[in-house]
Amino acid sequence: MSVLEKDLNPDVQIGLSLPMDHTDGSGFFPGTQNTLTQTTSNIQNLLLTAKGERVGQPDFGCGLLQVLFEPMSDSLLEQVRATIDEAMNKWLPHVLVNDLRVEQDEVEPNQLNIIMKFALTIQPDTYESITLNFLMGDSDTGSGGGSGGGSGGGGY
Repeated sequence: MSVLEKDLNPDVQIGLSLPMDHTDGSGFFPGTQNTLTQTTSNIQNLLLTAKGERVGQPDFGCGLLQVLFEPMSDSLLEQVRATIDEAMNKWLPHVLVNDLRVEQDEVEPNQLNIIMKFALTIQPDTYESITLNFLMGDSDTGSGGGSGGGSGGGGY
């Protein structure tokens, strides 16, 4: 059965969706119905995993949570973009990133927004998007909190 055939078959689960919960009462974690939706979860997992965090694959991840307490700057935005590009090329080569924006939030100056529009090599005309928002540490005090959230597509 090809990938596209699996995507069209409503009885086939491709993988697990994030966040993992079992609130539907079935006792099973929710599955994804198609490859594009699963890829949204895979991207979120890749971007929010620190290098060295995954057992058996110490190079897996992006390390974005490490920048939470860095002062916001143009060089930081470019560094984050390059890190994402490198991780996507290595770990998810079947994903075509059509647009990747790493930018400072207009309302909250300590918030880093990552917006990615992507497609799959097997379906290059079908796009999905994911957004992650990180609240950076306050550069005046050197402390602060962070949050990573995602939205978009079949994801988070």
